[in-house]
Amino acid sequence: MDKLLKPDKQNGGILVAVLAIIALLSFLTTKFINDAVKDLEYRALFEHPTDFRAVAYNYLELSLAVVHEIALIDDGNIYDPKQGWEFPLEYFSGATNSNWDVSILIQDPCSKLPLNTLSKEELNDLLEDALDIDFSTTQELVDTWIDWTDEDETRSLNGAESEDYLDLDPPYRSANRPINSLSELKLIKTWKAEFFDELGAPNEKFMRLESLVTTLHDNPVNVNSASPLLLDYLLEKTSWDRESLLDTSNSPYLKVLPDSLQLSMLTCTTNLLNIQIKLMRGDVPFTLNALVEKNFNMGAVTSNLPGKDNLEDAILKAGSIEEQMKIKFPFIILEISETQPMDKTQRSYSQSNLDISLQ
Repeated sequence: MDKLLKPDKQNGGILVAVLAIIALLSFLTTKFINDAVKDLEYRALFEHPTDFRAVAYNYLELSLAVVHEIALIDDGNIYDPKQGWEFPLEYFSGATNSNWDVSILIQDPCSKLPLNTLSKEELNDLLEDALDIDFSTTQELVDTWIDWTDEDETRSLNGAESEDYLDLDPPYRSANRPINSLSELKLIKTWKAEFFDELGAPNEKFMRLESLVTTLHDNPVNVNSASPLLLDYLLEKTSWDRESLLDTSNSPYLKVLPDSLQLSMLTCTTNLLNIQIKLMRGDVPFTLNALVEKNFNMGAVTSNLPGKDNLEDAILKAGSIEEQMKIKFPFIILEISETQPMDKTQRSYSQSNLDISLQ
């Protein structure tokens, strides 16, 4: 009897093994197909550059046109996203490119303090009052900051200059200029220990600092777009609080500061906008970031564009530099990036001994 049952058990084991192999092959095939599709989508971005790049820049122009139109309704002022320019696709009613999933986000960089233009006293107050850093550490941070950003090589009391950084591995010199991004703080003595962990990753204190300051501008803070945390800090030494200040306006945003609140660090408008355009086809994104400045004083946009000049002479324009200079475009593009956001780009300053020219 046992001998008769034995072949059935062997056949059953073989069947299970075959099914397992089939399941494994199905899993590997599915994974291969998914990976291949993603790879093809990624390669498609580079094999058809004029397609997706042209689409992204067209959406940039669309976004600027929306901002310009909305601002003109408010006498050429850009106050607050509540004006309707934060999500321009919701405002625009025309036809758009349906081959891509498109998202556009416009933000006001003047919602944060300009770190590079803070005075010694303002930086000291920010570190102590807003970030709760103790007095002695604050003095070290302020001095090392001053030494890193000033133009000389004279060391402050608690600071550090190039001779201190050249002893590090790898060696580098102090920048002696304003920082380009907050990631550059990792190079500055005391700041690295205070705002980054042992592996060099930003810590919680850095995240708090990042929510308060930026390196993208040197303008006053726009009260309409400032975060509650920053606005509370800026109003702390005044007779105003955030709720009462914002309640002084009959509109959803402030157009004029009260006469009793005339802080040089505060304003109600912005001249700068940070625009992010993200195109998606499948799982592979293409991102275009632009920092633009309002240039409405040049007047309305004219018809000096490539094409026929007018019906009288019908001269075809070629888009020359001279012709482009005549276009009264209402924005100046200060910086543009096709990779990372403006305030996240890795533009950290570093210089090794190989870069030092011997005098």
